[in-house]
Amino acid sequence: MPSLFFSYSHKDENLRDQLETQLAALQRQGLISSWHDRRITAGTEIDTAIDKHLDEADVILLLISPDFIGSD
Repeated sequence: MPSLFFSYSHKDENLRDQLETQLAALQRQGLISSWHDRRITAGTEIDTAIDKHLDEADVILLLISPDFIGSD
């Protein structure tokens, strides 16, 4: 199943949520899976988790906005 990685500014979290809602039917059907940094659990090394999911992703979705461009 193809996996999606969301890259976005946290200021755009509501937009990411809306996109996930649009993709929910595909996820329920088992056609895709998705991941973003808000799924990192307490105690997990943030950079390691992000790198792992980036490496494993089939599709990387960049939610580009002025806040995304301006973020580190």
